[in-house]
Amino acid sequence: MFASGDLDALDDVVAPGAAFHDTQDPFGSQRGPEHMRNLIQMYRNAFSNMRFDVKLQISEGDYVCTLLEAQGDNTGELMGRPATGRHSRIQITQTDRIVDGKIEESWVTWDTLGMLQQLGLVPTGPQAAHT
Repeated sequence: MFASGDLDALDDVVAPGAAFHDTQDPFGSQRGPEHMRNLIQMYRNAFSNMRFDVKLQISEGDYVCTLLEAQGDNTGELMGRPATGRHSRIQITQTDRIVDGKIEESWVTWDTLGMLQQLGLVPTGPQAAHT
């Protein structure tokens, strides 16, 4: 849904009270499909040519764990930072707890530092040690 922008489909896959755990989430206090709509819209406004590739997905019981590769061009503001025009490619790990066919709870970890470095917003390598 991030790549397609089909925000109406969120009601079919996200429970009304779903909780999301992500330290980089500016909408962390929100719950359910509305939370996901806001988060997806923020990233869709910040990145064009977005692409998500599932690299690995494992399920056991009520849990589904997914390793994704996400990429896109930063052509819009992202969390108060102006667009850089640069391309970013990062890894994301997401673990969802599924109840009655819908996401009830989700834990997300992603390479924030790598993304910010690729966008030129944080120095890399030896340059970082001198700032």
